[in-house]
Amino acid sequence: MPEPTPEQREAWDLAQIHQRRSRLVAKPIGSVVRRLLASSGYAETQGAAQLLEQWQQAVGPELAKLSRPGNVARGILQIHVANSAVMQEVHFRKKQILTKLQKVATTGNITELKIRVDPWEADERKE
Repeated sequence: MPEPTPEQREAWDLAQIHQRRSRLVAKPIGSVVRRLLASSGYAETQGAAQLLEQWQQAVGPELAKLSRPGNVARGILQIHVANSAVMQEVHFRKKQILTKLQKVATTGNITELKIRVDPWEADERKE
């Protein structure tokens, strides 16, 4: 097969450029930034830090030392506690905590708490 002439090569290159351009569609900068934040995990980190602060406001400093908020899914906030005594305390104060969280929470509509004992989480906080 003979080598293409420079004119043929140039025509082929131009066709490739036009083909690539047709696939490139301008997107709103907001959607690009949202996708970038989501893929980098930065948005989740910001949301987790904000939720931790709101949790500390809702439960007070003593209970906040022994518990941590986890993920929010479908309005259910996962709570990790150090032991069963803390689990009971959070359970007894559930309505009060939910009311406070709903007043201060900007991370989502929290309608329920799911509490679980997670000693590993508690050991990490002691260090």
